[in-house]
Amino acid sequence: MYLLLLNLLMGTPIDITQLPIQNEVYIVAIDVKVNPTNMPSAMLWDDPILLLYRQVSTFENIRADVVREELTQSYQSGMYQPVVLRTRQTESLTIHFMNLIGEGEAPVRIVQGPVCKSCPDAPETKAYTFSYGPQADQSQFPFLASIHTHGIKYTIDQDGTRAGNNMLNGPDHDGLVPPGQQRTYFYEQLDFAGVWPMHDHALPAHTVGRGLHMALVVEPVRPKVNPAHDFLLIYSDYPDYDQYIDDFYSGQFIPPFIHMQNSNVMHAHAINGYAAMLAPRMRMSVNMGATRFDAMRTDLIGDPKTPVFEVNLGDLVRFRFLSYGSSVTHSFHLHGHVWWDSETEKYSDLVNIPAGDSREILFYAGGPPYHLRSNMFLPDDKPVRSGPGDWLYHCHIIPHVKHGMWGVFRVLDQRPEMVQE
Repeated sequence: MYLLLLNLLMGTPIDITQLPIQNEVYIVAIDVKVNPTNMPSAMLWDDPILLLYRQVSTFENIRADVVREELTQSYQSGMYQPVVLRTRQTESLTIHFMNLIGEGEAPVRIVQGPVCKSCPDAPETKAYTFSYGPQADQSQFPFLASIHTHGIKYTIDQDGTRAGNNMLNGPDHDGLVPPGQQRTYFYEQLDFAGVWPMHDHALPAHTVGRGLHMALVVEPVRPKVNPAHDFLLIYSDYPDYDQYIDDFYSGQFIPPFIHMQNSNVMHAHAINGYAAMLAPRMRMSVNMGATRFDAMRTDLIGDPKTPVFEVNLGDLVRFRFLSYGSSVTHSFHLHGHVWWDSETEKYSDLVNIPAGDSREILFYAGGPPYHLRSNMFLPDDKPVRSGPGDWLYHCHIIPHVKHGMWGVFRVLDQRPEMVQE
């Protein structure tokens, strides 16, 4: 039963090569009540309230309850992917944005309750949730939302913020959107290729860590390489622990899923929206007659909720990384593989991704790195290096592995022709 459950919940990889090139899109922000970890419900205060972006085809006749239910089903089935927009360098991008947070049958209203389940009579342990929808006027934080984009060319009125003296020039310079309303962000030229963060900047300390972020992939006009797979990993934390603890002690609002006696919940570290917590997997493996050391066995417990990347031996693979880390640098370490690190000019099997930044690597699945020789990328002489198998990948900050930041890179024993670039 555990095996069936977790197989149904494994995350779907983001392969950039499968995304369409788009120059005009419709995006909504909405609240959903879902559990991004594999922690049993009994170990949670309640299913967390996440704030997520969702791409839709149009705003015509849009209903918050319908969008929320579709997103909830997608998330619970393991098919959820963070929004990734793909476009091309030198072109423009138009984003029509609508804030649906709290619209319709929102998950929660203003609630006061004990943070600790076992100490309900201690008033000093009480905390407050945010308020949504009709109760928003009673909240210290009405749920405005926006889209702020890194790295591309736009004017100040498209910045997605409310800061400085800009609003003296008129309401069009207010980049924030109230619940139920919309605005259009126009970026006149995507002048630099790369993977760029896009996130809320209305109340980022409380929203970005709860999922209100996405990625913008700007493809170069003339790509230097065309890999068989171009995977994107987005690192994030549920929630921003330090910020929420500061808010708790200063008497501010904190989210409803902070359970002060459960560090597993407070330290969920996610990849593409999911965190494969080791604690429940250890319990499952013991219950199935194995040991706690078998928690990462997928033949016994099933694939994790985090992405499982399935490739053929010899495939040229590019990984791109984007980090929304709260206060620490995340990393990517892949067992059995190395790549050429152009920044340090050495071979490596680990790359660090600072918060708010992106990185990329290239290598052959189960085979050699893809490295720099004479200003041209060439494959190594050996067609196979480490070979097929289920290779573990994870953040090399070890506590982050415990709290969900790991997955499987699955190299199948099928060998396409090794393409010489």
